[in-house]
Parts: sequence; structure tokens; C-alpha cells
Amino acid sequence: MAYATQRLGRSIQQGRRRNARRNGWAATVVITVAAAGLVAPGPAAAEPPTSVATDRQEQPIATRDGILVSYVSFRLPLPAGAPPHPAACDRTGYLRYRPIGGPEDARDADAVVVQQQGLSGGAVNSEGVAGNTVRSAKTLGRTIEFWSLARRGACLDETAGFDYALRTGNYLDAVDYYFNGKPIDGHPFPGFKKSQDLPILDSIGVERVIRDQYEIMLHEIPDQVARQCKYVCTGISMGGLVTGFFADWDFDGDPGTQADARYNQCAAFAAQDTMVSSDPAAIQNTPFLHDLTDALMSPANNALKAGFDSGVLPMRIMGPVPAIGTKAMMLYRLAGLAAHLAPDEESQLLAHLHDPEVEATLTTMFGQSWAAVATGGADGEGTIRDYRFTNAALLGTFIDNNSGNFALLQQGVGALAGGPVQEKTFPNDGGATQIPVLGNYLRISAGPQKRVAPTDRSVLYTWRDYNDVAGVPWTAPNRETADIHEVARQLGTGAPTAYWETYFPLRMIIDLGAGFTGARSGDMANLRYHNMSRTKPNFVAYAGDSVVQYGVGTWIPTGATAQVETLPGYTHIDTIGAAAVQNNGKPDYSGQYLAEFIRGLT
Repeated sequence: MAYATQRLGRSIQQGRRRNARRNGWAATVVITVAAAGLVAPGPAAAEPPTSVATDRQEQPIATRDGILVSYVSFRLPLPAGAPPHPAACDRTGYLRYRPIGGPEDARDADAVVVQQQGLSGGAVNSEGVAGNTVRSAKTLGRTIEFWSLARRGACLDETAGFDYALRTGNYLDAVDYYFNGKPIDGHPFPGFKKSQDLPILDSIGVERVIRDQYEIMLHEIPDQVARQCKYVCTGISMGGLVTGFFADWDFDGDPGTQADARYNQCAAFAAQDTMVSSDPAAIQNTPFLHDLTDALMSPANNALKAGFDSGVLPMRIMGPVPAIGTKAMMLYRLAGLAAHLAPDEESQLLAHLHDPEVEATLTTMFGQSWAAVATGGADGEGTIRDYRFTNAALLGTFIDNNSGNFALLQQGVGALAGGPVQEKTFPNDGGATQIPVLGNYLRISAGPQKRVAPTDRSVLYTWRDYNDVAGVPWTAPNRETADIHEVARQLGTGAPTAYWETYFPLRMIIDLGAGFTGARSGDMANLRYHNMSRTKPNFVAYAGDSVVQYGVGTWIPTGATAQVETLPGYTHIDTIGAAAVQNNGKPDYSGQYLAEFIRGLT
């Protein structure tokens, strides 16, 4: 129905000015939606919903490569019963990307992409694909905006050290502030928060996040017909799952009114190395399974959340978990800051970091073999502290697809240089992913590429960027997609939002698990619809070197009408972080394909 409506709108308005064409689409959608019974016509129609967001503020951030970047925030207070929290937590917003010379008002854009981030991802996560999509759309004759949402938990981000170091130009100012007691403006860092310090995170689950998204979308484009013509709702990784819940949530709790239903806010849905669904196992399609799973899972979900709310179950954040915990994410951000401010200098970062949680992450991300990890490097291979790196090389060692040991954090940012290397076998070697069938699933551990580590403790290892890897024997230009300098700049960002959320709320994961397993009572009662996103045009972009296509894509097929694209050589994060121009001279596939999909809508 949506495709037919759009084709009809384009046919009727052919040759007219763009604004007139948009008005024609709006009229057509009104007629079609009313005829379908989605909006009740006549005097019985409910009052249209209005946003409760107030005090809109827009802060210019930067102008980069033809893109204006700003941070838009609103006052959206948490409920009166929420635990004590900083005043910043009563605001939320998004990073806005739009072309220079484009319209000031989003309502005048051809389309607006609204992006939910992945697990722990801050709004800056999507800066690469945001700019690339806007630029690609412009070359296709479309003026669009890209909104990268900052989830409510961003109000707790640790950014003071980054802001200070960006002013002084010395990354060690931030390192010493967070880990060595160095004060900033007379104030020392009070320490990283523990789960028991963060009861406010119990109020920042999926419902809060999608409610915030709805209020922002409603405030910026108040007219629902316009929203259904303009908004393309997207998500990367976990953000796709959140977008699935957004699509199926009943905002006002009244099944008789559907203007507030989230699927009625979007013209289309897009999944970036993920899926958009609240019911991937199709439980809700069978009344018996619906009733059974709700009877089992809703009480369990309610009991679990009561445990969190009461403090009996205090694990609200990743905390000390290696590779993805609080200090691990801070380590990557600091490595990015160092690589941004002093990429070619020999790194002093690790010399200023001595913390047990950091050590566990260093072992996990650098370990060359199981023997080296088990013996702490005493087998002769050593630890990362035994080698010398420039700041760019240290960052690459953590996150590159030929260096880092955790696939979901990898990017194709170039190659290690300056000295000899040997192949890594921890947690498995890249060749294992070539085993038929099983190999595809081994990608989830360390990715499909050969990974290498340094072997000479006397030389200074340097870094070759993604567009300078020709002739490197363990990689190829078509497997390197992201500019390490851009990645470093993004990782080193301070206020208003961090690249990685400092304290990601595990309540998000619990909510998603409850919804997926069939809970539809209690705080899941308004998850009323199921897979309504598939009633709209769908776009799916799979990263070619990610495990998602072989897991989600195999066991949970995409909708029959979805446009599905594979991004060759991309890792999971490359889906949103690739360079504007790839090594074959083509634009970032992720942004280009999404822009082409949007052109088909408008």
C-alpha cells in the first residue's frame, strides 16, 4: 500500500516544485490511511497527539565536508517518582546532520533519517554514515537530514577530561584526570560509578528510550501525515531491535487510537547489520504461544525488574567486564583521543594506566595465543606493554579487523607497520572461519580476517591508514574501509555526547529479552503490535564480514519486499563508520545504498 501511494503521489505531482510534490503526497496518504481504517475519519476521530517536549535548544558543533552538525536537545523530565538524578537527565536530544544550503526546518527536507544506536553506542557512533548518507542523497537530488539519537543515558557520560584535553592539546591530561588523580580546575575526578550508585538507570529502559524518540519526532514534525512521509526510522545492531519495539509500541495504551502507534510515525524502516522486529520468533502469530509465553515471561520479567528496583540485583551496568565494561570503553575513548591529538608520537597512554580492569581488557584485546593469555605473556610472546606503538598504532591494535580480538568492536582502519608481525591464534585464528557452515558462526568471536601482533620489542610500530594498505600480505584494500583519523576524532569526542556511553543501562537488554520471549503484560503491556514495520518499505544492510548476516539473516529471514544489500568487506561497526570514499573510488556503500533507498521513497 505504501509503495503504491508513493508512486501515485509522484505521478500526480510530476513536473511541479518539490514543496508542492510533498503536499501532494500528504493529501494522498491522508486519503489512503483513512480508507484503510488506520485513522478514523469524521467527528469521532481522537485529538492528534502533541509532544510534551519543551525548551528546544540547538548548539552548532561543526561544519565538515559540506555537512552542518549541531546538537538539538529538549527538556523531557523523567517521571516524578524517578530516583535522584543530575538535571542533565531531564533533557535528551540528537546530533543533527544536514547539508550546507539545505532548509533550516526539517519539515522542508525530503526525508529525515532517525537512527537508534547499538549497545553502548553514543550519538557520535553514527557520524560516519550520517554524513555519508546526507552527501550521497544530495548527489541523487534529495535533500535529507540524519538524526543520530543520544539515548537518555548520555546524561551520565564522563566528558570533562576529554573537553579539557581537547583544549590543552595533551591527551595525558584526560588520562591522568580519570586514572591518576589529576584535578581539572581544582576538581579531581570523583571516580567511576558502580551499579549501586546508579539507581536512575532503572528508569532508562526501552520504554523510556522509544518514548523519547517519539516525543522528539512529534515535536519536530507535529503533523502525522508529514511524519509518515518524512521519517525513515533506522537502527544499527541493538538499535534495530529498539526500532522494532518503537514500531510496535502503543504510546497512549488505547488500542482504539492508532495515530500514536509508532509504526504510524515512519515512512519506512532500515536495519543496519541487524533486524527491525519486536517478535523475531513470530510468537505473537499464534494465540496459544502468545498466551503461554506471556503467562511465563511476564511474571519473571516483573520479578527481575523488582529485584533491580529494590537493589537486590545491583548489576545495572557492564561494570568490570573485560572488553565491554566501563573502563574498557573509557580505554578505547582515551586511545582515540591520543590518536587524534598526537597520532605519530610514541604512545605514553599505557604508561599512565595501571588498573586491574584495564589490564583484563588489554589481555583480552591484545592476547596473541591462549598460552600468552594464560601465562601473562611469560611464554615469550609478551603483553602489549612490551611493545612500542605510536598513538595511531595503539588504537589500531585495539580495534582493527586484523589486530583486535573482539569482532563486534573491529573496524577496517588499516594495518600495523614499522616492524615484523606474527599471526594471532587467540581466541581463534582467522582460518577457522573458512570451515564450511561452522566457520561463519566463528566470526562472532574475532572476525573472519587474519590477525597479527608485533614481535620486535625494540622498534616503534606505526600505522598505515585504510587507503595505504596495498601490498600488505595479511589484508587487502577491499577489507579496509574506515579512516583511522576520523575514527580517532570521533572516539575522542567530549560533550555533548560521548562515542561510547559511559554507563550503558542493562535494563535495555532485559527489556528487549522480555519482549522477544513473549512478555506482554506489566511494563510490556503496550508492546501491542507485532512486526508492523514490515507493512512499510524496508531496507536491510548487512556487513559482509560480520556474523549478523549468517545468524540473523539465516534464521530470521527479512521481509519478502525488503531491499537487502551486502556491504563488501565491512565489519559490524564499519556499517556506520566507513570512510566517505572507499579504496575502489566508490562512496561508502552504507550511506549510498541508504540514500538510494530513500530516493525510491521520495
